[in-house]
Amino acid sequence: MKKIIFSTHALLRMAERGIVEREIISAIANPDKVEQSITNSNRFLIKKLYFSKRFQKEHLLLIVTESNQIVIKVITVIDTSKISRHF
Repeated sequence: MKKIIFSTHALLRMAERGIVEREIISAIANPDKVEQSITNSNRFLIKKLYFSKRFQKEHLLLIVTESNQIVIKVITVIDTSKISRHF
């Protein structure tokens, strides 16, 4: 797997939402869905369903990444309970 790096913005959003790096790395390695941007072929939206211990219900992680031959950069992380809207 490519090296994964995190933008400052992504790290801030993860801290706000109580999400740790290993959860994001696991979601990237084992996504439920991946969508490629139609305007930027290096940008992807990774979707991963998981059980939120914090909220005690199923949630959806939305992870926006950009990748090249060397690294995957996590741009932002969204955690939502509105699964049917995004999945």
